Amino acid sequence: MSADRLKRLIDETDATPEPADRPLTDAVIAERLYRASRPTRYMAFLFMAGLFAAFWHTLQGWQMALCFAFNLGGTLWFDHLRRRFASRPDPFAAADVWTTRFALASAVTGTGWGLLGWFAFAPDNFESQLTLGFAMCGLITLSVLTRSVHLPSYYTFMAATLTPPLLRCLIEGTPGALTIAFCGVVFVIFTSIWSHNAHDRELRSAALRLRNAELIHEVEQARAMAETARDLAEDNYHRTLDSLQNAQRIGNVGNWDWYAATDKLFWSDQLYRLIGKAPGSMTPDGEAFLALVDAEDRDRVTERLKEVTRSGTRVTAEFRLKPIDGETRILFAVTEAMQDETGKIVRIAGTLRDVTQQRDYENALIAAKAVAERASRAKTNFLGNLSHELRTPLNAVIGFAEMLTLPRTGAAGTPRTAEYASLILTSSRELLVLIDDLLDIAQIETGQMELKSETIAMAALIAETAAQAQPALEKADCRLEVSGGGGDIRGDAQRVRQILATLLAETIRLSPPGNRLSLASADEQTMLRLTLTSEAPLPDIAADTALLHGFEARVAYHASDLGLHLALMKELVRRHHGDLRSETRGDGTALHLRLPLAGHA
Repeated sequence: MSADRLKRLIDETDATPEPADRPLTDAVIAERLYRASRPTRYMAFLFMAGLFAAFWHTLQGWQMALCFAFNLGGTLWFDHLRRRFASRPDPFAAADVWTTRFALASAVTGTGWGLLGWFAFAPDNFESQLTLGFAMCGLITLSVLTRSVHLPSYYTFMAATLTPPLLRCLIEGTPGALTIAFCGVVFVIFTSIWSHNAHDRELRSAALRLRNAELIHEVEQARAMAETARDLAEDNYHRTLDSLQNAQRIGNVGNWDWYAATDKLFWSDQLYRLIGKAPGSMTPDGEAFLALVDAEDRDRVTERLKEVTRSGTRVTAEFRLKPIDGETRILFAVTEAMQDETGKIVRIAGTLRDVTQQRDYENALIAAKAVAERASRAKTNFLGNLSHELRTPLNAVIGFAEMLTLPRTGAAGTPRTAEYASLILTSSRELLVLIDDLLDIAQIETGQMELKSETIAMAALIAETAAQAQPALEKADCRLEVSGGGGDIRGDAQRVRQILATLLAETIRLSPPGNRLSLASADEQTMLRLTLTSEAPLPDIAADTALLHGFEARVAYHASDLGLHLALMKELVRRHHGDLRSETRGDGTALHLRLPLAGHA
C-alpha cells in the first residue's frame, strides 16, 4: 500500500461511501444506534427517578406519570421497531423507512425528558434552575455518546428534550434563566459539532465495514469457486488418468517420463505389465529395465537412448525382452527429448508397444505370400510348358486332319470320313486358339510378353478384320457396316488385330439372328475412337467380369466359355494405353474402343 493511500485512510478521507451505498450504510448505522444505546436505554429510568426525587417539591404526580409514559413509550416503540427491522427477510430493503421511524421514537423519548424540564423548572429558585440545566446537559452528553451515530435520531431527541426548558428560561426572562439558556445554546452548538464529527467517523467506519463485508463475501465466493474448480480439475484428472490407463491397457502401450530437474523416472502401470511386473512392484530405474532386455539387443537399445540425449531428436527401436513365462516379447519403443529455449534437455519421454503378435502375423503373412508366389510361378511355368507341350501334338493332328479333307488324299473315300475330318480340324483349331490364349496370359503374368512399336494404318486393319469376320457373320445371320476414317496409331499390329478380331468375334457370338452391327472410326483429339454398335442389346463385355487373377477364371457368358480371350483382349488394350467401355443406346448397345494416335502414344 502506498504511503499516500495510508495517510488518507488515517485522515479518514478515503472511506466516504458512494451514494449507491448510502441506504445500506444508513441501515448499518441504525443497527449501530440500537446496540450503542442498549446499555443506557433502560438506565435512563433510574436517572429520571433521581430527577423525580430531586424535584419532588415542584412536580405533581400526573406530571411525573406523563413524563415517565413518554419516556417508556418511546423506549418500547424503539425496541418494537428494532425487532420488526431484524425480522424482515431483507432488513436493508427499506432502511430509510426504519431509520426515520427510529428518529421519531427518539423524539417521543425526548419529549418525556422535555416535559420533565418544563415541569421541574422553578421560576424563583436559581439553584434549582442551575441543577436542572446541569441535568439536561448531562442527558444531552449521554445522547451524544449513544445517538450521534445517527444524526436524525440525535437531533429529534435533542430538540424534544431541550426546547421546553429553554422556552421556560426565555419566558422567565430573569438574568439567571437567560444565562442558563445562553450556556445551554452554546453547549448544544458544541455537542452538535461533536456529534457531526462522531457521525462522520461512524459513517466512514460503516462504509469500511460494508466494504470489508463485500470483500469477505467476494473472497468466500472466490474460495468456493476455487474449491469447485479444484474438485472439477481433480475429477477431470482422475477421469483422464483412468481413460489413459484403459487406452494403454487396450492398446497394449505403456509410457515413461524422465525429468531432468528432479532426476525422477516415471513408469505407467501398463509399462510394468509389458515387462512382466505388477504395477508399482519396483522402483522405476533405467539400469533395471535394460537388464530385462535380451542380451543381443541390449547394446543397440543403449545406443539409441544415448542418441536421444546427444541429438535431442526422436528415435525408434525394436527389441526383445528376456523370456517371460517361457514367452519372448517384442517391444517397439519411441523416445523423444524435450528442450527448453536454450536447447537444454529438460525431459525425455517414451512409449513402449507390444508388437509380438503383430510380428507373428507379419511373419505368417510373409511365409504365406512366399508360398503363394511359388505356387503362382509354378502355375505360370506349368501353363507355359503345357502350352508348348500341347502345341506340338496338336499341330500334327491339325496337319493330318487337313490332309484327310483334301480330295486327293481321302483314303476312305466316303463323305462321312470327310465330315469327321472337318470336325477334327475345326475342334483342333479352336483348341489351338485356347492354347495360344493360355500361352499369352502366361507370358503376361511372367512379364515375358513384349509389344512392338510400329505405325499401324487403322483403316486397312479395320477392313481386313471385317473381311475375316464375314464367315462368322453369315453363320450368325448378322450384317456389319464399316464407316469412317481415322489416323494411324502406334503399337503392335498383330496384337491390335487380335483386339479387333476378339471384339468382333464376341459381339457376333452374342448377337441374336438378324442383328445389324456397325463399326465406325474417328479421331478424338489424341485418341482414335472405334465404335461398334449393335441394334440388339448385348451383355457388357467391357466390364471386368472375366478377368483372370492367378488360377481364378470366372464364367463370362456361357458355362463352356472361360473368357480367356476377353481377359487377354482387355489386358492388351491396357498395355496399348487405351480403354474399352460399353454404352446403352436405345434398345441397342455400343462398345467404344479408344487407342492413342501416333505421336501421342
